[in-house]
Amino acid sequence: MDIRTFEAFSMKDAIKSVKKALGADAVILSTKEKPSENGKNRIIEVTAAAAGTMRSVGGAQAQPGVSLQQSGMRELEGQLDGLSIRMSALQDSTPTKRQVETIEAGLREVKMLLVEALRGKEGSTLKDLPIALVPLERQLRVMGVDDASMTDLVRHLRTLPDPTEEAEGFYRDHAVRWMMKRIKIASRWQMTPGAPAVHALVGPPGAGKTAAVAKIAARYHMKEKAKVAVASCDHHRLAASEQMRVFCKVVGVPFIALSDETDLRRAVDQKKDVDLLLIDTPGIGAKSASGMAEIQALKNVGVPIEFHLCLSVTEKESQLDAAIKAYAPLGLSSLVFTKLDESWSFGEIYNLSRRWSLPLSFFSVGPEIPQDVERATRERVLERLFGL
Repeated sequence: MDIRTFEAFSMKDAIKSVKKALGADAVILSTKEKPSENGKNRIIEVTAAAAGTMRSVGGAQAQPGVSLQQSGMRELEGQLDGLSIRMSALQDSTPTKRQVETIEAGLREVKMLLVEALRGKEGSTLKDLPIALVPLERQLRVMGVDDASMTDLVRHLRTLPDPTEEAEGFYRDHAVRWMMKRIKIASRWQMTPGAPAVHALVGPPGAGKTAAVAKIAARYHMKEKAKVAVASCDHHRLAASEQMRVFCKVVGVPFIALSDETDLRRAVDQKKDVDLLLIDTPGIGAKSASGMAEIQALKNVGVPIEFHLCLSVTEKESQLDAAIKAYAPLGLSSLVFTKLDESWSFGEIYNLSRRWSLPLSFFSVGPEIPQDVERATRERVLERLFGL
């Protein structure tokens, strides 16, 4: 007596497996749904026997002479009827996708306001500054260094012995050394033969992300002689993929258009000879829950990816702060700052990196490719803050 159990993600696939193993005249004895091992999906379990078998399974008596197709259709119709009833019952009580997005966006805004309110209540040590510290304090204020960082810096400088001469230079030198120790720089991207290192640039619309991908790809290809490929999954902007395709053709690197996240695994398997695979993603605002889910799908595809958040220094710091909060669940590896040539203040670079404990990897300093992208360094940050 040949009785077997088959598992599949759908009734159709389960019936195919039964038919292949036991023949078209096989008899279905029972079916049931159960969660998969990872708990994220539902699995259809079908118990079937070869033709002519009559056996009770789980209290259900299989009828002799019932074909596989008839039994399968009967079970499928029953499941569909039950599903329809459950969906009708839930329809009135389940919030719409738009309602959920609105609630989530509102909660994020409330959290931001709470953080800002608590930050404003922090104690300050900036009262009664020594005269020699005033120029330094004004310089860093103009550059946009925030209250928390200024308070910590001044507290440190107050502990130093009184300078005997050139007090302003004395305090500036100590401030440079103190801040340098608190700037985190990301390590160089590691590449191993046999599989590409996959790095994705993410960020809000208008952050200069696509241009940064192009510059970094050109830098690795032309200056560091690495084998580079560029992939794009940006379907939000008109002709975004075509723009990147043209750039790749000019520079001489392969281009891959990703229609969905499953194409990423296929691209990685096909590009074993590539050292670096750079992914250009759509610009997603901090309030777009559906857009964030789209980016999160890349992380869940099973390919090791490092995500780097691309931010423009021309934006308000509160907006940049909100972007980091929104993208933090990806497990960000670094921050990439763009449009440094369009800004007069650079305190946001120091503030955000220190506040979120995220290292800096690249700076985009102009429109030219590839010369207007540079690796982030502590010295470059301090040059801009202190006007050195």
